[in-house]
Amino acid sequence: MKPIHYRPSDGFFGDAIPFYWKGSYHIFYLKATRAVDERLSWSHIVSTDLVHWKELPDAILPGESGEPDSGGCWTGSVIEKDGVFHIFYTGWNPSGPVPQTICHAVSDDLVHWVKDERNPILVPDEQWYEKTDWRDPFVLRHPKEKRYLMLICAMTKEGPVAKRGCVGLAKSYDLEQWETCPPFYAPNICGPMECPDLFELDGRWYLLFSEFTENLQTHYRVAEDFNRPWRAAALDFFNGQRFYAAKTAGDGKRRFAFGWIPTREGENDEGKWQWGGHLAIPHELTVEADGSISVRCPEEVINSFQLKELDVKKSISGLLGKWDFQKNNAYGERIDGLAYAIITDLKTDFVLMGEVSFQTNTREFGLLIRTNTDLSAGYALKFQPVRNRVALDRFPRAGDSPPLAECPVLLMPNKPIPFAVFVEDTVMEAFVGKRVALSCRIHERRNEPAGLFLVEGAARYSGLQATKFNA
Repeated sequence: MKPIHYRPSDGFFGDAIPFYWKGSYHIFYLKATRAVDERLSWSHIVSTDLVHWKELPDAILPGESGEPDSGGCWTGSVIEKDGVFHIFYTGWNPSGPVPQTICHAVSDDLVHWVKDERNPILVPDEQWYEKTDWRDPFVLRHPKEKRYLMLICAMTKEGPVAKRGCVGLAKSYDLEQWETCPPFYAPNICGPMECPDLFELDGRWYLLFSEFTENLQTHYRVAEDFNRPWRAAALDFFNGQRFYAAKTAGDGKRRFAFGWIPTREGENDEGKWQWGGHLAIPHELTVEADGSISVRCPEEVINSFQLKELDVKKSISGLLGKWDFQKNNAYGERIDGLAYAIITDLKTDFVLMGEVSFQTNTREFGLLIRTNTDLSAGYALKFQPVRNRVALDRFPRAGDSPPLAECPVLLMPNKPIPFAVFVEDTVMEAFVGKRVALSCRIHERRNEPAGLFLVEGAARYSGLQATKFNA
């Protein structure tokens, strides 16, 4: 099995710009190299199954000195009109009068691109916007009017200084001439609202944006129709803090969010989080009755592995607490403390799937990942009913430091919670309850086993299936 978390061999995967066309998912992305004087470019991969990615030639490279994109080509979007493909992207020139501007390129084959000689085609109108932030253009056709909208990461001229982030707006009838307009969405809740994305799903409209000044996450808003108003769901995100700049694409029937997982400096658990890393597993989006978004792992990804039932009697050893193993089900219990069991052969890179349910008043339960058998150190996927939270954590860690990643989710006693966990090299992703996901880095103890655990209560792990990446 080839790696499912794509990263270019000569760099790192940054912001994804997905585009679906005739059965294929094209992902343009910003390639980082960790160079001191880095100039980001647009690279390009394509897939028909969301698992195997083919590399295509780079789409856009930074311009020459003095050009609006001489410092780098940043995030944007792709759209087709009358057989011609258009890229709208951010030109970065730190020495220019306006450092961030909107630029344009065209193609007739989605592979070879020609920049617009008029670049930049759009600069911030200082009647409404500050000129320091003007990036990440997302273009779509208006659902009713015969014109196009461009959503832009921008900052308003007025409002609380640290909370002027907005989704700016420009309009066009032909993708050539653009009129700058007042903000599309300006809630005064954070700084720059990066990588805006707008789409319809199951009869509602959804606006995605990512922000780094408050919670470092991709958020969304929902509206019953295109004329808004936008409202926040009770849980306005579907992954934790290490899945960023998510943008979406779909074939009209299904829609997927594509984000990236950052690396850590020095490739260790204490290193600073860096910009760029690996492409996360695509998150398939579904809509709940209340309009909130849930995510699940695509069947294409799951079916790419030869999963086998876990013979728990042979492969799992209960080391503390009361355990009962039957076929591919495991039941653990300890009312007064910790119970745990080790899955002896599930080490290094693997996939583990199943369901878990818990009895009322169970304090905590979950999976152990790459842990020492004496629990002196390791990682854990923790389900915490008291907090209605799932978290990816490591131990030991300082009591005042946060988990590696966390996400609220409603946990109900005696109701099975599906999970799918992917551990590949330094990347760990977990899809929980067909509702949320967690993405993160784990660097240590690569040859240590996985396991099951619970604290003060009882939990049942059922339908366990697993495989190793190299199986």
